[in-house]
Amino acid sequence: MIKFWAVMLDETGCEFGVGVEAETREDAYRQLEEDYSESRCVQLESPADTAAREKRMYDEINREMDGDYDYDDED
Repeated sequence: MIKFWAVMLDETGCEFGVGVEAETREDAYRQLEEDYSESRCVQLESPADTAAREKRMYDEINREMDGDYDYDDED
């Protein structure tokens, strides 16, 4: 089982977080739909997804600190 972390949006537009254990991402989405039918999932991350996102962030920060950031790509 994989422990996923979901960011949900309720019917009033407020965000809330919830953890769900499932075999696959699709199973996690199905479980969230069953448990929170009045809400929708706006983000779903496994521990591997979180690690990859954090690595991208740290790599970008290191490039910026080393002066390797290309500001022309922001246009």
